[in-house]
Amino acid sequence: MDAEIIAIGTELLLGATVDTNSAYLASQLATAGVNVFRTSVVGDNIGRIAAAINEALARADLVICTGGLGPTRDDVTREAVAQAFDRPLEFHQELLDQVAARFAAFRRPMSESNRRQAYLPQGARAIENPRGTAPAFLLEDERGTVIVLPGVPHEMRFLFETAVLLYLRNERGVRDVILTRTLHATGLGESVIGERIADLMEQANPTLGISAKRARYELRMGAKATSVEEATAMLNTLEATLRERLGTYLIGDEPLEQMVPRLLAERQLTLALYEGHIAAPIYHALSAISQGTALLRGVVIHPLDEAADEAASVALALSGAANVSNRWRSTLGLGMQAASTSNESGFTAVSVALVFPGGTRQATRYFDLRQPDGWGFVSTLGLETLRRYLLEKDDPDARQV
Repeated sequence: MDAEIIAIGTELLLGATVDTNSAYLASQLATAGVNVFRTSVVGDNIGRIAAAINEALARADLVICTGGLGPTRDDVTREAVAQAFDRPLEFHQELLDQVAARFAAFRRPMSESNRRQAYLPQGARAIENPRGTAPAFLLEDERGTVIVLPGVPHEMRFLFETAVLLYLRNERGVRDVILTRTLHATGLGESVIGERIADLMEQANPTLGISAKRARYELRMGAKATSVEEATAMLNTLEATLRERLGTYLIGDEPLEQMVPRLLAERQLTLALYEGHIAAPIYHALSAISQGTALLRGVVIHPLDEAADEAASVALALSGAANVSNRWRSTLGLGMQAASTSNESGFTAVSVALVFPGGTRQATRYFDLRQPDGWGFVSTLGLETLRRYLLEKDDPDARQV
């Protein structure tokens, strides 16, 4: 079964409300073995909602809509579905009685406008909503099924879990499961990772996708099967292939900023930090994790007193790392220094140095620090330098940054 999700509400288009319903439904449908190929957002307009439903039914067997079932004039989803199916609206006394009972339970008078909620498109099957005053419904024809749920998240979730899933399993024969798993990688460029796993991203089942942010990568796997055990085995096989192809660049199921503090704690190591810029990207990345803050013996944030080129940034990062390590008697000292000027392309040399018992390690990269995520790339370089050192005793191949 293929599905599409339509979130309805002008407030979603204006950005006044964040659409969390679509993400929830997509996740739940995937777990139930239903393919979700598209989500969309439509404002409170009968014609546009009806058009979106008809377009979705031309592509999918199942369309789930959320929102627009309230009692006010801008709640027009019922009318839109009726238009999409070319059917009139019909009044249902039992639905009005349910709404009235809800208001009685609240000890509040029911407004006459709530009568609108008792109308459904002809032939629609009502879905009682014990969590709210907006009855949901589903409607079928030869094209497929449209299920309309309230936009209030807790009502929508309750009805999906208690009614929609039962319908899909008992009446539509949905039996498959889809499991997902996310792995993290760093230390390679996105294009290099893409080349190493290109064939895996082209296969239909299991699926594999990649997303990048600040030189950290998420590898999203999905497997569809007739049982959880079979889907899990498929994901395990794919993960083993990824580990073989990416080696130590594949971190695992935890992000870089969580893995580094964990490794420091497991190895009973302490860290002191020097950052030669007020942005302090490595400190901010570590301090976002409670364990990272606990492992920091001390931090120095010292903007440049005078201009520094690439060579100077290398020396300052190293001396800064050594100084903070000595000052706080930490096992490790990590220093970061950006040059004060950029090259002709607008990129700035940034050096990271790690001081540890018996040695040092350094890396210099060029970043566009004018971009919003520029310093995020610097934090990745610092954390990746730490990760490589921490893994080196377990795997000599982990040394290259």
